[in-house]
Amino acid sequence: MTFRDVLRIPAYRNLWLGQAISIIGDALYYTSFMFMVKKVTGNDSMVGVVGALEAIPFILFSGFAGVLADRVDRKKILIWSDLLCALGLIVAVLVSFGVAKPPLWVLLVMPFLLSSVRCFFRPALNAVLPNLVPKEAIPTATTLTQTTNNLAPLFGLAISASAIASIWEFQPKLFFVLVFGVNAVSFLASAGFLLLVPPVIPDREDLHEAHPWQDFKDGLRFIKGRRELVVLIALIFWFRLFVAPFFVVYIASNDLWFGGKPSTLAWFEFSFFAAMLVATPLVAKLNIRRPTWSFAIGLAMVGLFVGFMAFSRSIWLFVLWNALCGIAIPITDLPINIWLQHTIPDEFRGRFYAAMNMLGAAAVPIGSALGGLLVKSLGLESTFILMGVGMIASGLIGFLDAPYRNVRAIQAESEPKASTEGVAERMSAP
Repeated sequence: MTFRDVLRIPAYRNLWLGQAISIIGDALYYTSFMFMVKKVTGNDSMVGVVGALEAIPFILFSGFAGVLADRVDRKKILIWSDLLCALGLIVAVLVSFGVAKPPLWVLLVMPFLLSSVRCFFRPALNAVLPNLVPKEAIPTATTLTQTTNNLAPLFGLAISASAIASIWEFQPKLFFVLVFGVNAVSFLASAGFLLLVPPVIPDREDLHEAHPWQDFKDGLRFIKGRRELVVLIALIFWFRLFVAPFFVVYIASNDLWFGGKPSTLAWFEFSFFAAMLVATPLVAKLNIRRPTWSFAIGLAMVGLFVGFMAFSRSIWLFVLWNALCGIAIPITDLPINIWLQHTIPDEFRGRFYAAMNMLGAAAVPIGSALGGLLVKSLGLESTFILMGVGMIASGLIGFLDAPYRNVRAIQAESEPKASTEGVAERMSAP
């Protein structure tokens, strides 16, 4: 099945279009927002604090978000999340309009509020894809989604590296308003396309009978009963712990080594996403049968290249290591994500992804808060090396567990084939 085939399914196509637009806005916003934090506060540690504030809602609310995603129409969760994020960003535009710099409280409150909403969006989004395409199309749809997730940020980063950087140089007041405003528009566009997606009700017999607390306990029991899932979540936590300081270190290295311009950060990110864009369809063609091995190898590669950044005062070397990290990420993510989409039953999918998001996010406040301290106490070079070693370990330590190590990808081709045309007609119905 090709990308064109899955895009003929109206439900998936509308989901795909909305998320592509939203990701472009997110890419522009995230890089520019972290740049804003450093310019407003002048403090590397504050970049880490903001990263921690973005992660805390996932720790607080993900349990409920996963239960909700497995109880109600997931389409409604996605739409309301986009609308509330857009509303919050519009408020930020109004507060920042006409001032030299937005108030510090905006830079602290906004990431917390947006993440409080997005923690409901993510498990619903992760759970919805297998409901919109036939089973044999899941690998192709997952690959296209991930390819788009890599392609769309290139547009946002290209804008932030050129037009947005120019605005910062000549009209800094407009810079803040534009960053908030563009992302607000992207959320509204995403909500508009999601309105065209049919309802996605979780596939479970006890939908109206189980108590939410019982749902939560049943979700934990399901995860605990699958040892390979427990190990995977633990490894993601460990990896996030060492990747969390990255943007703090990124900002500091940009200031100390490369002149401190937002365009430099944007081009580093651009090289990362461009390499992911090229690598993702190539990895999909490999038809990897051992997703946990691929996960370990990819993480080890990322850690190695991050460690090399410690010795790279050249912009072009930094671009190279970012690009190589971008090649390694699809090796890490794509086979394991396809396996998860196949192996997690629909009735538990929201709760599983919420638990994975929650545990992964739990590492972020620790790593982000330590990022500034590590740079100050160890220096940039040692911090890069420490992060790289931790990432390598997060990939390889999983090999110690036999059930996790022996996971095999599910042969989608062995499933009964569903007609793509039939699914397209069914999913286009209101």
